[in-house]
This record gives sequence, structure tokens and C-alpha cells, in this order.
Amino acid sequence: MTDTADLAAELADLRRRVDVLESQDRIRLLRNRFHDFVNTDRWAEIGGLFTEDAELDYDYLGRESGRAAVGEFFAAIPRLLPADAGTPFVRQFVHGHSVEVGEAGDTATGTSHLFATPIYHGTSFLFAGRFTDTYARVAGEWLFASVRLEIWYSVPLAEGWAGAARHRMAL
Repeated sequence: MTDTADLAAELADLRRRVDVLESQDRIRLLRNRFHDFVNTDRWAEIGGLFTEDAELDYDYLGRESGRAAVGEFFAAIPRLLPADAGTPFVRQFVHGHSVEVGEAGDTATGTSHLFATPIYHGTSFLFAGRFTDTYARVAGEWLFASVRLEIWYSVPLAEGWAGAARHRMAL
């Protein structure tokens, strides 16, 4: 029969493993919520998904530090990318999201792949890249601590991405 110390250790291990699984699920929901906000034109809400000291690196499109600046970056997109009736048309599809929770359980890292179909100055574009994120659990809630987007291409649909000029969008 197993003694009390063994049961306690097994219970602690099970709790840790359940916390990791729940954390991975919450982080995937965070990433999905981000893209849902983009896809439903809720740009002003995106900043709330980041920590106070967050870092954002959107490759050649821009970089920001701090929740307020990150929020302003996204809130400005309707003005910078008007498409239909003054609102942007951006639809993003994220896939391949992997998450590794840190040993202490309050930080994590993750990567995911992005495929997007925005309208940019009246032209249909194809956009693809890879997110590399860090996450922090703050007051029990998982938030983005940093987001880095490596843009593989952003090109007009009609032209494709076969040529050397693979980045033809700007904010």
C-alpha cells in the first residue's frame, strides 16, 4: 500500500500537470481571442490582452512597448487601413499554436502561424507569418508579455509571393 508521503507527492504532481493543461488551454484561448477581436473589428479591445510592460514587434510594420502603446497601435488600424465604409477588412486565421508553460507555472512561451486576407488600399492581399510569444499569468489571468510577428510575405493576391519583393504593405 502507498504511504501518505507518496500520495501527497502524486497529488502535487497531478495538480501541477492539470495546471499546465489548463494554462495551455487558457493561452490558446488568449491567442484566439486576439484574432477574434481583429476579425470582428474590435481593435480598441486588443490592448487589454497585454501585460502593463508588454513588448510588441510587428516586423517592418512597427514596434511598441507597454500596454497603452500596444493598445494605441491596434486602435489606430481602422484609420490606417480603411477598406469598406471606413472600416478595415482584415481576416486572420491562426494555426499550429504550440505552448510551453514554464517550470514555475506563471510564464509560458508559444508559437503560432498566421494566414491573413486583408484589403489594403482597395487591393486584396495575402499575408503570412509566424508569431513568437511570451505569456505571463497576472492575477490569475494569462496575458501576452511579448508578441513578435515574423512576416514571411504581404503581397497583393493577383501578384502572389513568388518574386523577391515579398513585403508590400505598410502602416
